[in-house]
Amino acid sequence: MKKFINFFAATLPALLFIYVSVSPVSAFLFQSGDNLVLPKEKIINETVVIAGQSLTIDANINGDLLCAGRDIIVNGTVKGDILCVGQNIKVNGPVDGNVRVAGQSIEVTNQISRNLMTASQSLVLGPKSNIKGDIMFGVQSVQLGGMMGRDLAGAGESIKITGSLLRNATITGTNISVLETAKVGGNLDYYLEETSKVSVDQKNVKGTITRHDIKTSSKSEMKKEDMVRFAGEAMVYKTIYGILSFAVLGLFLIYLDRKNTEKRIAQISAKPLVSGLIGFAVLITAPIALIIVMVTLIGMPLAMISLFVYIIALFIASLYPSAIYGKLVLEKVFQKKNSNLYTQMLLGVTLLGLVSIIPVVGWMIAFASFCMGLGAFLLSLSPEKK
Repeated sequence: MKKFINFFAATLPALLFIYVSVSPVSAFLFQSGDNLVLPKEKIINETVVIAGQSLTIDANINGDLLCAGRDIIVNGTVKGDILCVGQNIKVNGPVDGNVRVAGQSIEVTNQISRNLMTASQSLVLGPKSNIKGDIMFGVQSVQLGGMMGRDLAGAGESIKITGSLLRNATITGTNISVLETAKVGGNLDYYLEETSKVSVDQKNVKGTITRHDIKTSSKSEMKKEDMVRFAGEAMVYKTIYGILSFAVLGLFLIYLDRKNTEKRIAQISAKPLVSGLIGFAVLITAPIALIIVMVTLIGMPLAMISLFVYIIALFIASLYPSAIYGKLVLEKVFQKKNSNLYTQMLLGVTLLGLVSIIPVVGWMIAFASFCMGLGAFLLSLSPEKK
């Protein structure tokens, strides 16, 4: 359970940057500081990106809200999505989109028109909350009150349902309670160990109640052959998932930014060594430079923008050389001279993904490809010589 929460919390910031990089919005409002307050009388017609120790959002936002801080309180109306990471997060205002948050303590007291996804130590849905979409959570302790309009899925140590769920619930925990005030409109499937506690009454569930016992075996009971097989299967699934994810990302990259994609591919083709050396140098020096800029008050906005661009570059760097590999194979092996960039990207991502799992040699090729892509990305940001 804790591994799931830690994984979710660690990957959420990365997903945040991917989300921003492909979002079609045209304007951003960047703000940072120790104690930030967006006043109630202010109406913001753009995506808001803020960071600080204490964040209070009283303003109405006609766009998305992306934030990171220690204490975050959202009192205003958000017409888009909320994507935030913090220690204590409280959503008091209505949200027209999705809410995806990770933190220590999360509380929702108002309406969310779409889905709620959380990873936290504790989650509380207040008695007046109204989640119209699906709810997904990975928590230690959760109390689900109010109205829940669709399906519920999640895992936690202590799960207490006090509100009304319109459809089905699938939950995993060690202490599960469906109180007398609760109503489940569909089926209830719960997973728990044989020694765990559960308190569920059929009168609170309209559909069927199904218990699934979790049987755990110690490592000593697991055969060596099974461990090898499980490790092999995990590697296969990880490789397939990685290839598919990067393939989709590559197709979106071509569709959204074809001109710069072609420019960076041409840069690598023309000067692969130069691109690789620049990428390697930036990979080492960029974090140090960003830290130095961040310690200055004037440099904080610049550092945030630079960090945003840098992380995007880290995610997509390997895609540019992948397209080159795909083109080479299509031309040299399959004798196809007029292949399109989409086909080159799909084949190249697959080839690089398979090669990268080869010990030592594969890792070296993957790292060299990453450096070349990173260097080409940063070179393309420099002004062209007239």
